[in-house]
Amino acid sequence: MKFYLKVFISSLVVFSLIFSGAFYMITKNAKDTSSSKPPVAPIVIADVNGSEDTVSGDDRTELERLVDASDRVNVVAFGTDGGRADTIMFLSYSPSDQLLDVVSIPRDTYHAVAGHDLSGQKKINAVYGFKENGGSLGMKDAVSTVLNVPVDYYIKLDYRGVENIIDVLGGVQINVFKDLKYDDPWSDPPLHIDIPAGKQLLNGEKSVEYLRWRKNNGEAGDGDIGRIQRQQEFVIAAAKRAFSFKLPVVIKTTFNYLKTDMGLDTMLYYGTTATDFDFANLKTYRLPGDVTQISHVSYMLHDPAETEQMMIDIYNRVPGNNEAN
Repeated sequence: MKFYLKVFISSLVVFSLIFSGAFYMITKNAKDTSSSKPPVAPIVIADVNGSEDTVSGDDRTELERLVDASDRVNVVAFGTDGGRADTIMFLSYSPSDQLLDVVSIPRDTYHAVAGHDLSGQKKINAVYGFKENGGSLGMKDAVSTVLNVPVDYYIKLDYRGVENIIDVLGGVQINVFKDLKYDDPWSDPPLHIDIPAGKQLLNGEKSVEYLRWRKNNGEAGDGDIGRIQRQQEFVIAAAKRAFSFKLPVVIKTTFNYLKTDMGLDTMLYYGTTATDFDFANLKTYRLPGDVTQISHVSYMLHDPAETEQMMIDIYNRVPGNNEAN
């Protein structure tokens, strides 16, 4: 059962734990069943003398060619906060090279969808709540559009699931950088965060508070950008913690709260063969872009050119190029 944790170490802990039972099997499925894609057939042109010239006939972009030639499996993992998505992460795994890349996508990322013209509906996290073209499949489409690569599967987990999974682990040790105090009585359920500064073992409830914290009462805060860095650090700490626990118990708890479009039978079947995953093969990223105000609403506008280059770098990555961003 060790393979469950090996891969699921590499993502956000909440979703990492999920991927022990899901993502690894997805990657094994891709590794065992995928076949290399045929090259684009050349176009042959004959001139009047009967000689032939060959041209590629390939008008794909560099990223499209890399995607078509790759065995990578892409997954969007996200939590839910009421009718919206939260803590959105894109995970891309290369089973042949055992490389895992995790891109955090700020929930305030601008993403306009036809027919949803209210200002609050133009953030990527709002897509989950749309009655038409929304939900988990809508999140797959939205992330695919922003990153311009296919998304094969989704994994969804609510905060209650996160809390229970962390409690199964016996908590996660975190060095909290300052006193965290925040109250939102209008949240559903009401949110009251009170975590003192310092190194401490956070239980499930406090871990969820830590993951959700964005600012203190009366402060401007650093929004999603700072929270993403804390979440990624939390992932690593929780993954290391999980090594010392009985994985079947963790997996059982995880699947009580997990929703995915990958069949469990397929996951379990391809999880029977273990392959070690090295933490050094994990790289984390944040969607490139800047925070701006549009009609008095704060958005994160992603940079399409920088985003495409980030995805090209991910698809071009080879073993040994594993420094975390």
